[in-house]
Amino acid sequence: MKPMRRSEYRVEKDRRAGPDDPITLSRRQRQVLELVAEGATDNEIAAHLHLSAKTISYYMDGILARLDARSRAQAVAVALRRGILSGRLSSSEES
Repeated sequence: MKPMRRSEYRVEKDRRAGPDDPITLSRRQRQVLELVAEGATDNEIAAHLHLSAKTISYYMDGILARLDARSRAQAVAVALRRGILSGRLSSSEES
C-alpha cells in the first residue's frame, strides 16, 4: 500500500467525521465566515481584513470543504447549526 499524500489524508480524515463530530475552523476562517454571514462580498472582506480577494476565495474554498457546503449560504447555515458561529449580529449592525 503506497503512503497517502498530505491532501489525500485530509480528505480521508474529513470523510470519517460524522454529523456530531466537532468541525474546527481556523481563527481567520471564522472571521471570513462571520463577514460572509453579514453579507459581505469577497472584495469587502478582503478590504476589511487587509488581504487580497484571491486569498479570501482560498479561505472560502477551505470553509466550504470543511463544512461540506455547496454555497456560502449553506456554509453559514451549517456553521450556525453546529455552533461555529453564534448567530449574533456584529456591533455595527445592532443600531
